[in-house]
Amino acid sequence: MIPIPPKRGQVATEFLLYTAVFMFVAIAAFIVVSDVQRSEIPVQQNAIAKETGASFVNTITLAVKGGEGFSYSYTFPRTILGISYTIDMTKLTSKKFMMLEWPGSYGNFSYQYGLPNYNYKLNGTCLGSGILNSSACSDVLRLENDGENLTITQLQ
Repeated sequence: MIPIPPKRGQVATEFLLYTAVFMFVAIAAFIVVSDVQRSEIPVQQNAIAKETGASFVNTITLAVKGGEGFSYSYTFPRTILGISYTIDMTKLTSKKFMMLEWPGSYGNFSYQYGLPNYNYKLNGTCLGSGILNSSACSDVLRLENDGENLTITQLQ
């Protein structure tokens, strides 16, 4: 009996076919993961912006609960991911809420924050219009509670 030589061409063809299928699956998985991560970036950026506003609320709430004689200097971030933002405090005195607005890299972000029921006074030339611009004036807010009013001043 004569031995049959192995079919080397068939082995090479099967190897290339398996390699091509594996590469196709790997590329498809990379595209799916990349697309999922790309859709997560705006969500994560908006979460950072929301947390920045929440830190303002926490500071104001602390000053209200601190009671008479409580004073605090709060240093806030100038930017959120390199972009300045505004906090609208015009409704602070009447409706007890403020609004953070941030023109993020994936569109505008606005979020409303409720505040404790208290008498608020905005003081100084920087907050005279009721709008805190993070890139204007100082990055320090001075909060002073006299027992009846919480005075908020953005330092020059």
